[in-house]
Amino acid sequence: MPAFLRSTTRVLALFSVLALFLIGLHLSSLTPFPEWRLPNLIPSSEADKDLAVNIDPDAPPCQRLGQPDDVVVVMRTGATEIKDKLPIHFNTTFRCYPDLLIFSDYEETFEGHQIHDVLADVDSNLKQSNDDFKHYERLQKLGREGLQADELHGESYESGPVGKNDNPGWRLDKWKFLPMIVQSLKLRPEKKWFVFVEPDTYIVWSNMIQWLQKLDARKPLYYGSEVQIGDDIFAHGGTGFVMSRPAMKMGADEYLKNAEEWHARTAAHWAGDCILGTALNQAGLPLNWAWPMFQGGNPADLNWEDAKGDWRLWCTAAISYHHFTSFEIEDMWGWEQQRIAHSLANQGNQSFWRTADNILHHREVFKEYILPNITEPRHDWNNVCEGIVPEGEGMSLDQCRGECERRKGCLQYSHSPTGCNVSDTFHLGTVGEGTTSGWLTNSVMDWMEHMHSCQSKDIKIP
Repeated sequence: MPAFLRSTTRVLALFSVLALFLIGLHLSSLTPFPEWRLPNLIPSSEADKDLAVNIDPDAPPCQRLGQPDDVVVVMRTGATEIKDKLPIHFNTTFRCYPDLLIFSDYEETFEGHQIHDVLADVDSNLKQSNDDFKHYERLQKLGREGLQADELHGESYESGPVGKNDNPGWRLDKWKFLPMIVQSLKLRPEKKWFVFVEPDTYIVWSNMIQWLQKLDARKPLYYGSEVQIGDDIFAHGGTGFVMSRPAMKMGADEYLKNAEEWHARTAAHWAGDCILGTALNQAGLPLNWAWPMFQGGNPADLNWEDAKGDWRLWCTAAISYHHFTSFEIEDMWGWEQQRIAHSLANQGNQSFWRTADNILHHREVFKEYILPNITEPRHDWNNVCEGIVPEGEGMSLDQCRGECERRKGCLQYSHSPTGCNVSDTFHLGTVGEGTTSGWLTNSVMDWMEHMHSCQSKDIKIP
């Protein structure tokens, strides 16, 4: 590589590290949640006594809910992102899962965890003939440390309408879905449920456990947040999706019997989750729609009034979210552990599942997680106000707030050197250098009270 290119690569890498540091610094100003460490609970039943004996006193509260031995969580990742996105899970979400499989495009042991090469058994002729596998073959020769800085994902979650085609690791990802079904079933043939996630997926584990107990694992079931491309309906991969063992077998059989067909379809497509859904549908298994429990967005930018038919996001139990940064995973996981610990301290293990209040709905995420972070204006923060105030350039922050207060229905405002924006929709938002964001907290509270019209059927997980 020419010297000037090496120099440019180093500068870009340094800039990326600095940018991530600044993002982490800003995000760390979010309201911290109290330590979730549990006291020594007084067992309320013989079952509680047995559970207490087998659990480390330093274990997170989610482990006190019981560890279902019929569930495995399957993480799909890649060598271009593993170093930046996976470590946070080792100290948070992975501590709740009873069993775990991690699939990538490169086999290794990473921070003590076995990483499986999900593409190892894919036809060698395909690997040699399709350009998407050039990155894979190079990775097998050089190892993960041989990748250049511009090949790495970092903490970037931006994606265009057809994904990240300029990223070789992303282009390779679509090939992983069908082999992942085969390998998961091969490695965990005894499991009843397979929960599929990505590194920026957040699973509300206390709800997931309850929900799976309500389903019949003997049936072929495929659940997730529905997406449609053309005539194909499938579960969005980043949102997370769930399959029963019979569903896994149907998908694996369809792929293995018609591998050439599915390789050709994958080569001509850009979304591996769509290819998986299409294969399952061809095998006779359509998707069970699970929106709004499964959410493709982050609570920081959800439309809390979103609804489809009789289902309202606000009233429904939360199973998953997407597009989380590492800090947000750590922060929300800590908050969920605090919530579980509080319930266990007051009710004991057995009563946790019998109390509707312990089902975490999207509205509780808003009230308990989002609301504490909007009481004061936030500097270098963008809450995504789309309403531009005419002649707003030159306004002060107080004048911008006043503009929002004068407008009926205005909930939030943002101020920057380019002017003032206001909005009658609500977002927590994220880092935005040079922008100060604020909210009319009393108006948000009034809006929230207006949302409190959930029916009793919404209290339980459907």
